[in-house]
Amino acid sequence: MMDRRGVLALAIGGGATLYVPAARAATECPPGNAEAVGAALLDKYVAAVNAHDTGAFPEIHAAAYIQHSGRSPSGLAAQIENFRRIFSVMPDIRMTVEDRIIAGDRVVARNSFSATHDHTVRGIPPTGKTFTFRTIDIWRVENGKFAEHWDLTDTAEVLRQLSGER
Repeated sequence: MMDRRGVLALAIGGGATLYVPAARAATECPPGNAEAVGAALLDKYVAAVNAHDTGAFPEIHAAAYIQHSGRSPSGLAAQIENFRRIFSVMPDIRMTVEDRIIAGDRVVARNSFSATHDHTVRGIPPTGKTFTFRTIDIWRVENGKFAEHWDLTDTAEVLRQLSGER
């Protein structure tokens, strides 16, 4: 059972977040509507990933983009190069947003990515099988672009699928 403080925190936190389904382009959002800008950026990012189009990244990521995962360097150029590498190893990769929470300058998404294992991944030779991995991503939005990013990726899940373990 939740005490009064917990209920109050839940009510305040719940009221501060916004679930935004389909969104307009960030440039079409009314000024001051941070949640709409965040939703539009997420939609544009997913569209770019699914189209394998890093050409849209300068409209999505700030030049000084900070990447906290440690798997790739910070900066717009590094993000473009990182995704070019991902697209070359997983040419049919598809991203699906399972859940999104947008509050103020934060965009949080629980995502799944699916691809065919037709290239060597993490030293594991191609199996031809489809695999899926999941991420939880958090972005900070600044001046209408993603400026900072944190994420968790279920790498163990990927390795289990690619190596045939259950």
